[in-house]
Amino acid sequence: MVRTTSLSVPYATHNAPARSRWLAALGVFVVALAAAVALIATLEHQERNQRRVQALQVAADHANALLRGLELALSANNVLVALVREGNGRVDKFQEIGEQLLPLYPGIAAMGLSPNGVVRYVVPEVGNESLIGFDQINDPRQGPDARRARDSRQLTLAGPLELVQGGLGVVGRHPVYLFDAKGTQYFWGLTYVTIRLPALLDAARVSQLPERGYRYRLWRDLPGGAGIQSISGSPTALGEDAVTHALDLPNGRWYLSVEPLSGWGSGGVLGVRVVMGLLFAALMAYLVHTLLRLRHQERGLAAEVSRQTAEIRSTQSQLRAVIDAIPDALIELDSKGHVLALHGRQALALVAPLSAAGSAATLMETLPSESAALLRVALDQAAALGQSTGVVLDWPGTSDRPLRMELSISLHQSAAHSDGTLRFIALARNVSDREAAQADMRLASQVFDQSSEAIVIADGQRRVVRTNLAFSHMSGYAPHEVLGKPVDALADAGHPAGASLPWLVGPESQHWEGETLGRRKDGSTYPQWLSVSHVRHPDSGEIVSSILLLRDITQLRETQARIEHLAHYDHLTNLPSRALLAERVGNAIRECEAQGGTLALLFVDLDHFKNVNDSLGHRTGDALLVAIAQRLQSIPPAGMTVSRLGGDEFVLLVPQASAQEAAVIANRVLQAIAEPVQLQPYELTTTSTIGIALFPNDGDSFDMLYQRADAAMYRAKQSGRNRFAFFTAEIEARSARTLQIENALRRAIERGQLSLHYQPQVELRERRIVGAEALLRWQHPEWGWVSPAEFIPVAESSGLIVGIGEWVLRTACRDARAWLDAGLDVQSVSVNLSAVQFRHPQLAELVDRCLEEAQLPPWRLELELTEGAAVDDPAHALTIMERLHARGIRLSMDDFGTGYSSLSYLKRFQISKLKIDQSFVRDLDEDANDRAIVSAIVRMAQALGMQTTAEGVETEGQMAFLREQGCDEAQGYLLSRPLPADDFMRFVRSHRPLPAPTPAKPHIAEKAPRTAPKT
Repeated sequence: MVRTTSLSVPYATHNAPARSRWLAALGVFVVALAAAVALIATLEHQERNQRRVQALQVAADHANALLRGLELALSANNVLVALVREGNGRVDKFQEIGEQLLPLYPGIAAMGLSPNGVVRYVVPEVGNESLIGFDQINDPRQGPDARRARDSRQLTLAGPLELVQGGLGVVGRHPVYLFDAKGTQYFWGLTYVTIRLPALLDAARVSQLPERGYRYRLWRDLPGGAGIQSISGSPTALGEDAVTHALDLPNGRWYLSVEPLSGWGSGGVLGVRVVMGLLFAALMAYLVHTLLRLRHQERGLAAEVSRQTAEIRSTQSQLRAVIDAIPDALIELDSKGHVLALHGRQALALVAPLSAAGSAATLMETLPSESAALLRVALDQAAALGQSTGVVLDWPGTSDRPLRMELSISLHQSAAHSDGTLRFIALARNVSDREAAQADMRLASQVFDQSSEAIVIADGQRRVVRTNLAFSHMSGYAPHEVLGKPVDALADAGHPAGASLPWLVGPESQHWEGETLGRRKDGSTYPQWLSVSHVRHPDSGEIVSSILLLRDITQLRETQARIEHLAHYDHLTNLPSRALLAERVGNAIRECEAQGGTLALLFVDLDHFKNVNDSLGHRTGDALLVAIAQRLQSIPPAGMTVSRLGGDEFVLLVPQASAQEAAVIANRVLQAIAEPVQLQPYELTTTSTIGIALFPNDGDSFDMLYQRADAAMYRAKQSGRNRFAFFTAEIEARSARTLQIENALRRAIERGQLSLHYQPQVELRERRIVGAEALLRWQHPEWGWVSPAEFIPVAESSGLIVGIGEWVLRTACRDARAWLDAGLDVQSVSVNLSAVQFRHPQLAELVDRCLEEAQLPPWRLELELTEGAAVDDPAHALTIMERLHARGIRLSMDDFGTGYSSLSYLKRFQISKLKIDQSFVRDLDEDANDRAIVSAIVRMAQALGMQTTAEGVETEGQMAFLREQGCDEAQGYLLSRPLPADDFMRFVRSHRPLPAPTPAKPHIAEKAPRTAPKT
């Protein structure tokens, strides 16, 4: 019997360490809390600074937009000054010219001229009649600003102020000084533009600052320290911590101050941080308290171990008594293997085979060598470890079959033998039959438990008697939870494949397999493949037991369903894919053929979607596609199928729809897609282009309708995007022609069908040839000469323009080199660049290679680009221009005045020449507006230090006017048509320049002649 004792510890012994632990934990809590407070303060300071920087960036964005709008509007004064100087103070047809200029400068409410400071001309006249006769110089309100413009001779900006027309605005005035007949300069008057401040603020989206989470105030310091003028702002006042961005304007500085609506800090985040800091300090204190308590408990455990050791010794004695009572043989051995004593009923039978070896023989000498070695090791281990050691040995038996004996050997607890050897106790048991049975059972159990398929064994009453691990993993049932339960409970009773599983089979049937529905422990069902084998009684034929093999085929079915879904639905938007759309279109066509009627197929393509992926990333692009797909699905009618075929292309199937109904739906699609999409932190706005094909007029199959809707979409894109177009026979013919041109153009270079013609460029003063423009020509063996206006767009859309452009550049450089070698005085050759070529990242390197191959000095090459190519991506254009300019290559802007270039970008571009488009030159003899525009372009180019070249000169009158205005160069049919390279060389040799004419009158600005850099 084991006795237990309890230990009592005085209260003081526990109380003193507890107080120490709590004091230490309190100290750690204070230190950890102080560290957390310091960290929270640092994080709050960093977050506040970050929000101030972000707010300042927002203010800068809107302030810069406001500044750009002001600069664009004020630049109209330059054109007005040029008009006054052109007429030497006399301005004819100002209303017509002003009405043409006014749309070019959005935000301007009115513009006018004030000779001697008195308004005499104003555009528009309607609504501004009261301004005629207004004395700007002597007006009490506007006089100081007008006199300041007159005296400073610089552009000034007055306001914000109440306009005479009513409302708040700003007035930009530019003084005009002219020369009289004696050459004395005198003040002629003022040009002015009136800008309505609300329109300017709307253009800069200043009013959207509250929507972005900021209150704002736009203000300025009044001249002379008269105080502060608030221009615009939020209803609530700003705090002292608002950030401010300054705008430098001609009349001083404006300031835009912003402050977050929610303040600079976040109370919620601070609260979370404070809670986390408190938890951290409490956790540290708890850990210290727990550590000290564990150390105190460790000392108590040492005493407890000593007490339990005594109990273990008593227990060991009891165990030895139990061992003596067991029926197995007990053998006492010494360290050499001599049998000292035997105990048990089987002891004599085990030792009988040893008697033949003599009484002096040891057990090691009698056993087989391997068993003897194992016994020696077991004895040594028992002696060394002092604990029981087990070993299984081959034991000589009375028959030919050896026995397998299991010995449990332990060191005798009494003193050593009289001769000094150690004594051991060995418990011997015959395990021959048991090992054989265990081997068979291990093999069967391994097969049963490690099977990947779930196995259930049932008895004759269909009750579960055993399951394996795979069944537990599959069903969620532990083995003991299903033992004795009917197998039918493991299946779904509502499944038609078998409410009672396939038990009721014929008397001769031994096997069945098929798909059923299993039921898990949580009540959920799953598809399974079941295989049932029956074991029958040999006499009665009744089922004695059944073996069920189950395999969960959920993943197989899900994979099959997913493959089926992916084959018919788009993975991103979950809209029907091309295959499902083709199937539905086929069904709709058959229904229309049977019942009559029409259907419409709408091909929807998002405009400029590539810009979203390139600038914001594909993740944002995918989110935009999902939002667009949701909008398309919400558009009536309900029976419409919306499909995505990949990229940014959607196709809509509208059954039983006429052309009018298709047009209505197309308008709905355009409006839905054009609505802004909020994708934090971006607000994106996109448009779409739609092509429409109708059944049966445009095709009787999905492929034909799809192809023709696609063709109609591309036709709509060529007409300007954000619109829809129906398929027509003209589109089909154009598409076929485009395909023919594209296929023929792919082999045009290698077949020698492309050539360059050169149109001379003449200096206007002496009509001296100074350059030539390379123009691409294509002569097809069957079609003859193909117009560049027809094949150049095809080359750009198909990407062939890159290879063709490289051939043009290389050929032009080679011909220019030939002119130099022939001694021709041609300063440069001009080559047109398409927008695709200009955006190519290796453009500068390509130009270097062509110049190096031809050994042509860089300054003899001039690259012409359109306004669209330069303005689409101004930052990229500036980088390319700087790289080309650094190599000594001259750049010119072709067709100037026909695009939408910004003057603010033009002054930053590395442009040396502006080419005036022939649309302005064609009617110079009859149209005063064209003359005014050409004159303004020439004056602007002179002010920016650029040359000008007029295109399309066909009459001597045009030539004379351009020369009088100070235009530098001209080209056109008056001088020469474009010529092949050999004819161009003969033309240059035969050309004779004219003597320089005497100018009719002095120009406002003369510029020194440009000289080519040294090579």
